[in-house]
Amino acid sequence: MNRYIYLFFICIGLSFSACNEDHLEVKSPDQLTGESFWRNESDAQAGLAAAYSQLECAIEYWSFAEIKFTVELFPSDLVKLGNDALNYEDWFSIFNFNSTAGNTQTSQYWNIHYRGINYANQVIEKVGAMTEEQISTDAKDKIVAEAKFLRAYYHLKLLLNWEKIILRDAYPKGLSSIDKAVSERSECWDFIIADFEAAASKLPESNTVENIGRATKYTALAYLGKANLFCASETTADAKPYYTAAKTAFASVVASGNYSLESSFISMFNGTNQNSDEVLFELQLSTNTDNGAWFKFPYHRWLKPAGLGGWDEIAGSDYLLQEFKKEGKAAIDGRFDHRLYETLFFEDEYFNDDANPRVYGYTFNSWWDWAGAPRNKTGFRKYLPESSEELSMNSIGNNIPLLRYADVLLMYAETLNELDETASAITHINTVRTRAGMPAMTGSSKTEVSNQIEHERVCELAMEGSRFHDLRRWGKLNATMADHGRTGVSDATHFFPIPESETNSNNAID
Repeated sequence: MNRYIYLFFICIGLSFSACNEDHLEVKSPDQLTGESFWRNESDAQAGLAAAYSQLECAIEYWSFAEIKFTVELFPSDLVKLGNDALNYEDWFSIFNFNSTAGNTQTSQYWNIHYRGINYANQVIEKVGAMTEEQISTDAKDKIVAEAKFLRAYYHLKLLLNWEKIILRDAYPKGLSSIDKAVSERSECWDFIIADFEAAASKLPESNTVENIGRATKYTALAYLGKANLFCASETTADAKPYYTAAKTAFASVVASGNYSLESSFISMFNGTNQNSDEVLFELQLSTNTDNGAWFKFPYHRWLKPAGLGGWDEIAGSDYLLQEFKKEGKAAIDGRFDHRLYETLFFEDEYFNDDANPRVYGYTFNSWWDWAGAPRNKTGFRKYLPESSEELSMNSIGNNIPLLRYADVLLMYAETLNELDETASAITHINTVRTRAGMPAMTGSSKTEVSNQIEHERVCELAMEGSRFHDLRRWGKLNATMADHGRTGVSDATHFFPIPESETNSNNAID
């Protein structure tokens, strides 16, 4: 679904009325409403596009990076703040684990995800009620399945960041239905899992070129596996059924043969290999500005280090660099883990080779010295564009992978290890390591495999928003953060507080 047409669909989505209280009704015969809009498959696809449009908070030019990355990356021990980030109190409070219910970034994150849920609910209900004269059964089933996938996805993202959330299984039809209490986490997990299951049963195994980027059966199955795996870690009773369900879902993705690891790790993040064979779900951005569309953002300026003329908002932590180097120069070519060089810029002979300057035509030291930036600053390379021309642009439209096959393999390995199928788990770990130029892992015990999975998830998924949630579900959050110099984490700050905007408008929440 072409990203550049979403702006129109957002406007359509925003025009749907969620209220039908008599005293609020103002009707015009020539104006589309929530009741008159859903006429045919074209309308159904438009409504679905509105639901997709809220993905990853990519709705506003300036706030995209400032919402997504501050909320998802700042709590992690893999980052440290740049000087400019210290100017923004709400950003700094997220990093320090003392954000309040009035925090602008977490409040916007909450609201955007619930807007996506509302759009998805409209599609599920309105398209589900269409007749065969309006839309074919196959088309209806697929569109409703995609909407259920998106509803589960948005709920999952919220549940990872808030201890309790509101399950919105229908869009509000009046002011009275806006008030709804939060649900227990177990109920939320069951709801999310059921939606992913329903989506997987009706979605196609692959998409045509014109529908690239939309969820498929295997996208839904991968997230179904993830939801079961994460839920298992919170289950106080028997977690085995969740691990078993996760194993089944991941096994289906692997057995499909649809996915493989790309030989070039960085190509998936610098815009040169978009929608690759490794990616199961990817945020579709675009430099196309036809008809006034604008789906390119300055996120590279936000991420790139000060030494490259960036805004100095974020850098790699000392721990991240140490973890990458932990195994030494054990790669097949005598270097460190290849993912290190493709994730970070750092002072190293690899980036200081005068004969092959790898920092946009410069060496690390020459550019950092020219910029007056400290050489000990580890800047993120991941997500930066390949060319210096793109790097200097005000905005770029490179896609952002949201779920990769490497992540699926590591979650699959973790699931197998928890089910005492440790030998099989090692096979998938080594598949990921091979792409990174690393030898097979050493060790064979369940504990050794668990430790190796943690290491691989750091090196493979840095900057992809998984670290904080991994530590919390493994029960390692407090101790690990303290070891890495991140204070302020306690049982009370594992999750963000429900925003004031929600508690002020929802009478069912104290």
